Amino acid sequence: MSNASIPEGAVLVGVENWPAAAESVSWAAEQAFRDGRDLCLLHVVTGATLDTPPGFRAGAPSEVDQDHGAVVLANASRYADRRLDELSRAPEFLGFRRPEVRVDLQIGPVASVLDAASDHASLLVLGSRGRGPISSRILGSVSRSALVEARCPVVVLRPGTGGLGRGVLVGIDGTSDSIPALEFAFAQAAQRSLPITVLYCYRSGGADRPDDDRVLVAESVAGLRERYPDLHPRLRIEAGSLAHTLSEQSPTMHMVVAGSSGTGVAKYLLDHAHGVVAVIPPALSRADTSPPAAAV
Repeated sequence: MSNASIPEGAVLVGVENWPAAAESVSWAAEQAFRDGRDLCLLHVVTGATLDTPPGFRAGAPSEVDQDHGAVVLANASRYADRRLDELSRAPEFLGFRRPEVRVDLQIGPVASVLDAASDHASLLVLGSRGRGPISSRILGSVSRSALVEARCPVVVLRPGTGGLGRGVLVGIDGTSDSIPALEFAFAQAAQRSLPITVLYCYRSGGADRPDDDRVLVAESVAGLRERYPDLHPRLRIEAGSLAHTLSEQSPTMHMVVAGSSGTGVAKYLLDHAHGVVAVIPPALSRADTSPPAAAV
């Protein structure tokens, strides 16, 4: 059940509580403006909680919970409209289409709702609070697996100084699974006029093949260099853990980008990185990760 269907291709932001979600809504509103897409605010009401003992069935959501969700969305919607009004007056966004704001109140398990919603969104934006393991319900253990298996890019605003830094850092593993993450990172860097760094890590103690690794990384970004001639990516090849290195560098970056497949890098970043973390499904094509032509 929902108050409104999710607009196809919208920038979707999960709103758990207010005003805790203000930073996420603000970031999502700006991204919707940049991408030329509408903004949809989603609140999930569910009877199931992380405190429900195994084997016990949680009750249906109460009217109080649903009323609370409606109030949360109303506050978030007003804030989003004010933020979009501010952006529309900024010189950077002159001539851009002002996004419409929609709200969506859904009832059901958080993981299932997020998974289904990601099938319609161009981007899913979420916030987390506290350091260490994610503690919020919408980013708790019930839904973390759904986030790294989402059908659209997922941006999580982690605590810390990230988001204010001067750069986009993207981690790759040298396979085709990294291509969507690279494309998303280059698009973000171009939109925001930020420098971009491409990081490849090899296993310490393994075969020493720096020349082969340099060729691998250079080949991975060759097509993107042509597509974004104004960007001059810095290529870094280091020994060690890709997840740890991305996390350590995150406080100095505007955004850290990684793919969601296989290695557990994305899950590590969701727990330990600072600032803005983008997790990109490997199945996405260039069309899925690129903004519409009208926004460019």
